[in-house]
Amino acid sequence: MFGGLVAPALTTRGLLQLKRVGLRSKNLLLIGAIGGAAAGAATVLAALRLDIWALAPALLLWGAGLVAAACCDAVTQRVPTSLVRQAGVVTFVLLTSGLALYGDWRGLLVSMVAPVASGLTLLLCWRFAGAGFGDVRLAALGGLGLGHSTHRGLLLGLAAFILIVVAQAMVTVVRGGDRRTMIPYGPALAVGFLLAAAL
Repeated sequence: MFGGLVAPALTTRGLLQLKRVGLRSKNLLLIGAIGGAAAGAATVLAALRLDIWALAPALLLWGAGLVAAACCDAVTQRVPTSLVRQAGVVTFVLLTSGLALYGDWRGLLVSMVAPVASGLTLLLCWRFAGAGFGDVRLAALGGLGLGHSTHRGLLLGLAAFILIVVAQAMVTVVRGGDRRTMIPYGPALAVGFLLAAAL
């Protein structure tokens, strides 16, 4: 429930940072609330699976930040840098504190390597496949929550990302777009990362 309240507030903050607050609508905030509630459920599932409740606040903020950035990207095709940076810093501090409290050094190491790996992967997509640089930042934020992901979760998250992007591309083509038409990757990234962390 907390995620359902935080994500719309962060979405509004992101739109303000992008100077596009006029695009805020009831539907967008509702989608943000539903996405935030789903992110909250995903973080609770991850905390239950790990039995490390100190991670819940970090993962909850992480999920709400992903959903808010994805909502902003969906309506503006831009990811708010300040929002992603602030969510990343606070998530990093809370995550590091929670993992250190439990002495989970392996989880801490993976939580530091995963943002670099996911950020570099999207950096290649930015360079060669037309992704935006905001997507690179969002991928780095997304990697923070993958410290305890399972192989199954990572594969399902990747599959969800691919399916969503392919569906977006098909809708774009049906509507008269071509391969140069920009599509927002933020929603697909958020879904993929949340599934990877939860399962």
